[in-house]
Formats: sequence, structure tokens, C-alpha cells
Amino acid sequence: MDVTEATLRQALAGKGIKSTKQRLAVLGELEKSDAPLTAEDLFMKAHAQCETLSLSTVYRIVDMLCEKGVVMRSGLMEGGRSLFELTPVVHRHNLICVRCHKIIPLEDCPLSQYESDIAKSTGYNISGHKLEVYGVCPKCSKDRGH
Repeated sequence: MDVTEATLRQALAGKGIKSTKQRLAVLGELEKSDAPLTAEDLFMKAHAQCETLSLSTVYRIVDMLCEKGVVMRSGLMEGGRSLFELTPVVHRHNLICVRCHKIIPLEDCPLSQYESDIAKSTGYNISGHKLEVYGVCPKCSKDRGH
């Protein structure tokens, strides 16, 4: 899905974030990606568009975007490094291959009733949840002979 710079600027503005060339480059790479990316991957991809971008700037950008809810840090890690992806517009859960990092969105939310029960028993006003299920996809299982 190709998104225009204007759409990215609007997404940032909607969260009260100033649009900079570096932020737009990082956000654009996350938008183009089919899988979560490490900060290092984001740096390598976005640096071609924005030569003033440094790896430390990418880390600051993704941390800020996570705080603002634009980006989410995946529980899956690659070599001890966090993976980042855009926060989905619609509620969803993912099935993630731990080898190739392919992500399959799960159709149903098995946590809706559980979330409601937790709210009733604790008095919390639940604002949301995130579920990631990890495993090895059929292709990776076949390739590795499992």
C-alpha cells in the first residue's frame, strides 16, 4: 500500500507530532513494509531518502512514535533487537513466524470477553490489548525439515 507524504504528514499532525524529513522517511518505510522492522533496518532503508538521518535519530523517532501510539514495538525480537510496525488502524491480532517474520492477521479477537471480565473484576477502564501468537510457518517448517 503506497501512501502519500501528505497522508503521513496528516497522521503525524493528528497525534500532535511535527513532520520532519527524518520522521517522514522512517514512517514511510514502516508503511511500505509487510513485516516489522528493526531500527537498524529502518535506518538502512530510510537513509537513502534522508542522508542526514543517523541510527540514534531512528531510535529516538521510533521511541517517540511508540509513545504517541503511531508505531508499536512487537514482542518478537530479532537478535535481541526490537521490531517496529505501524499501529493498525483497526483492532487486530497477529500470528508471526519466528523464522521469516511473516505476519498473518487473525480474524477473530478471542480476548473481548476476557477483557470485559477483567474490567468488571478490577474496576479498570480497559483501553485495549495486543495479542501476538508465535510459531513456525508451514514454509519455514518445510524448508528446515520440521
